[in-house]
Amino acid sequence: MTTPKPIHSDTIAAGLQRQLDELREIIHRGGDGSAQQSRQSKQENDSIQKLQAEIEKQRVRIVHLLRALDSKDRVIDQLRTDTNQVVKD
Repeated sequence: MTTPKPIHSDTIAAGLQRQLDELREIIHRGGDGSAQQSRQSKQENDSIQKLQAEIEKQRVRIVHLLRALDSKDRVIDQLRTDTNQVVKD
């Protein structure tokens, strides 16, 4: 059986430094991704809020138009009734 060669502390330190550098790079990339994802999430929330506000404006407009249409329908019905009365007389 052969005895393993001793590992020098310089080799260990270099290996550990390399691992630390890799971890820092992974953390740095992950941090950028999180920041970018956070910005995208904020932009999406802003877009959603703008769309919801626009939907509410359109809903109010539709309700207004429907009420105006109902009012016009009542006027038309009244005119028809009045016209029928005049024709009968």
